[in-house]
Amino acid sequence: MNRYRNKLVYDASTGEIRDDRNHMSMLEDFWLPRREGGRGTEITTLPGGSNLGEIDDITYFQRKLYRSLNVPISRLEAEQNFSLGRSTEITRDELKFTKFVQRLRKKFTPLFTDMLKTQLVLKGIMTLEEFHNIKELIQYDFLQDGHFTELKEAELMKEKLDTLSQVEAYVGTFFSKKYVQQHILRLTDREIEQMQNEINQEANADTDDGGIDVPQDTDGVTRYPSAGGSPIPADDLDKYQGNEPEGDNNEQ
Repeated sequence: MNRYRNKLVYDASTGEIRDDRNHMSMLEDFWLPRREGGRGTEITTLPGGSNLGEIDDITYFQRKLYRSLNVPISRLEAEQNFSLGRSTEITRDELKFTKFVQRLRKKFTPLFTDMLKTQLVLKGIMTLEEFHNIKELIQYDFLQDGHFTELKEAELMKEKLDTLSQVEAYVGTFFSKKYVQQHILRLTDREIEQMQNEINQEANADTDDGGIDVPQDTDGVTRYPSAGGSPIPADDLDKYQGNEPEGDNNEQ
């Protein structure tokens, strides 16, 4: 037992401390004195490989690692099933992780721009001044989570339309059309102008398509269905189409 005792020896003549510890390997015997009780030392042989399945410590550090990386814990645990259903079923951890990835992308954007500048300048494609002129025009389109984004946008649009259907009866009395577009549909001024232009274009297109077809007979005389199919002289053609000159309304 004295042979395996761990001790520090102090040399009074030199003032040095000598470490006389004897580090035992796993294959050596361990002497464990029993201080309490009247029994002597008891040696128990442990079964081999009994604690190989206990990885609680490893799981603890793994959770800490995932948490430091902002990865949702639900991805680590196999018993928790992650379903890509409605957007209301998305957990808060998944949403935080998505925003964290977006922040990382914003940080990497200047790095990509700097690499592109170095490549273009060294290849002689453009000078440094030319690159600074087009730097503000460079945009990066990162891959988005299309399924979750579509579900979220669809649900938001559904809620807006439901609210619009309830407010529609009060438009013109308590709410104006522009107020509904800005505060309920959440449209910007540019989007409102674009929507109005598209509505006007579609209305004009429908008006052009809804014109009266002018059939031509084999003899070259213009015939109109509303006139009973009878030939109309060229002088009365403007009158039939509603293009007669103003004045003399009594005579017409």
